[in-house]
Amino acid sequence: MHRTDLQRQVAKGFAELGRSQSIILALVVGVLFVAYLFPLPFLLGHSHVFDEGDIAQHISGWRFYAQDPWQFPLLRTTSLNHPEGISIALMDGIPIAALFFKSWLSLFPSAFGKHFHYFGWWIGLVFVMQSLAATALIRSLGSKHVFGQLIAIGFAITWPVLHARYHHPALMMQCVILFALALYFVGQRHIWSSQRVSNTFIILIMLSLTIHPYFLPFTAGVYAAFLVDKALSGETWFLQLKRLTAFGVVLLLIMWLLGYTDQKSYLAGFGDFFYLNLRDPFCGGSRYIHCGIAPVFTFPYYEGFNYLGAGLLLLIPFALLLNWKILKNLPRNFSALSLLALGFFLYALSNNVHFGNSVIKVFDVPNWMHWLTGTFRASGRFFWLVSYLILFTAIASLLKAHSQRKPYWRLFIALLMLSALILQVKDVKPWLDRIQTEARKPSQLNFSEWSGVMSQVDKIMLYPTYQCADPHYQHYIWAMQLANAYDTKINTGYTARSKQNCKNDKLAADASFEPRHLYMISSAYDHQVPFSSSFTYPVALQNAMMRGECVRSTRGLVCLPGSNNLFWEKQDVLNSTISAVSNGRLWRPAELNTVIGRVTGTGIQQALAPRDQSKSGWLSYGPSVALPEGKYRFTIDYASQTQPNQTVGKWDFVLDGDITLLSGSLLGTQGTQRRIDGIVTVTKQNANKAFEIRTYFLAQGELNIFNSSLQKIPD
Repeated sequence: MHRTDLQRQVAKGFAELGRSQSIILALVVGVLFVAYLFPLPFLLGHSHVFDEGDIAQHISGWRFYAQDPWQFPLLRTTSLNHPEGISIALMDGIPIAALFFKSWLSLFPSAFGKHFHYFGWWIGLVFVMQSLAATALIRSLGSKHVFGQLIAIGFAITWPVLHARYHHPALMMQCVILFALALYFVGQRHIWSSQRVSNTFIILIMLSLTIHPYFLPFTAGVYAAFLVDKALSGETWFLQLKRLTAFGVVLLLIMWLLGYTDQKSYLAGFGDFFYLNLRDPFCGGSRYIHCGIAPVFTFPYYEGFNYLGAGLLLLIPFALLLNWKILKNLPRNFSALSLLALGFFLYALSNNVHFGNSVIKVFDVPNWMHWLTGTFRASGRFFWLVSYLILFTAIASLLKAHSQRKPYWRLFIALLMLSALILQVKDVKPWLDRIQTEARKPSQLNFSEWSGVMSQVDKIMLYPTYQCADPHYQHYIWAMQLANAYDTKINTGYTARSKQNCKNDKLAADASFEPRHLYMISSAYDHQVPFSSSFTYPVALQNAMMRGECVRSTRGLVCLPGSNNLFWEKQDVLNSTISAVSNGRLWRPAELNTVIGRVTGTGIQQALAPRDQSKSGWLSYGPSVALPEGKYRFTIDYASQTQPNQTVGKWDFVLDGDITLLSGSLLGTQGTQRRIDGIVTVTKQNANKAFEIRTYFLAQGELNIFNSSLQKIPD
């Protein structure tokens, strides 16, 4: 290609695009990126991604809301936290999408499938809107050509912070921050009238509130900065006050209509692990810059995750070198926005300032700030505004330098920016590959085995009420999914923030059980009972156990008033029937841990037997529950076809796996059931150590374990 032809081709890349052309280009790039990342089933909501974690909670919130009639406030559902109800805004259900699709369902009830949700489509929309917002922002900064737009879009849709949040689709809609910044610069550069910008800002802020409340301080903060900078540039303060008053009235009206004012906003945790670590922008656990830290996708690191990416880190020093005279004056030219960015940066650090593993400063939060830190405890998120400003300042300043330099400098800058974008994409490529892989995994949810039980149920009752004990998040999420599957109500669930009266909930659980209510306690809590003082069975549940209305499933303790062993024997959910032990607990075969065993039989006929009679090993062990000081009676029920004079195994009672309190041999029983029993004393020195009742098969003869039990002897 001749030099003139090359110059002509390069010039095309820097030819200005009209607004419509830029929008079309942004849409095309956004849609192509979505098609690259996600298969159609994912966008339709069918993927393993939606089965667990926070996103499963969000989907459940929508489904409870969708099955209820319209109520006031508009986001209220009473199917969850029944009968009081809750706003799905507290389940991060993306209110604007929930309102839209519920309106459609009201008009066209059969328009969507029975268990439709919009979170797959929403995640796809995120990248299309991110592409449009990046285009709007880079154009507002003066770059209107193809090259600049593609560079801005490329960095925006591969932004590391965005791809770290697939568990939280609402917070992925970070385009509202870019749109707010675009509006600010459109107003500052007099592209639009200040009144038009102000009116559009109010609309954007209301939209951001109905996506996620955390976007409110971003968009409202940039709006406030716009008003202040307008006043400093010559417009009257009175005009800005009028605009601010109009905004306040609209905000309060929307919050009242949607029910934001009725809900608890304070939550502890500020400064605990939600903060920005000063190392975070430079270390992301990515391909090229990882600093020896773990990948970003594990809790609690994602809240403070703010990695800028290797490509942007390459651009920053060149942007400073080539445009230092202009960049150093930005804080003076955009004073209010600069102060806002500084304030957000300091808030992101929280009161627990770290660089890597080094603690720089820890201080107490003043009382007057508690309302703020309790409402917005995830302070690390506030660096998002700062990081986007860094990104687009670097891109815009280099594009400006490109337009003002000699041809060889222009070529260098263009190649530098293109190389940086390629580096950024390659840096995050492992994350994109993981996202593609996860999105293609089919959903594993299947509640068909519960059909026989749920046909007898109108409401699920979980105990303890969420936030009234140490959380077992996934159990509450699973129970909400079960309620969704059978369109039943549920008394509690995993919510972001809610008002709970734990004392009244405890009193209600001690009262008599109601018919057609399914009572459930997760395995995490049931595992501790009755030897841990931190959790006890409600009185009504203890009575139900005595009546034979309760069984244990893999999910925990399940009780249905009016049921019996015959009913439960027919249900696929049965793990083991319950035999009540006064002041103690009995463990059936399916509840015991094993290395070499398998459960044979069903219901009360269950036994734990070796899979291979020729191999020795631990047949049963557990349950690894800490024991308080005191005396205990234990039993092991077993049988063996072997002669009584032959040893088929051994047993022991141990603490923490190595403190043996008692031990003995398991002899043949000629097929009859035999009981090993004994009394052990847990001293003060050994108190609160986990105990195990273990049996070991010697691969000589045959052995069946039926159950083991432990009963505390009153002092």
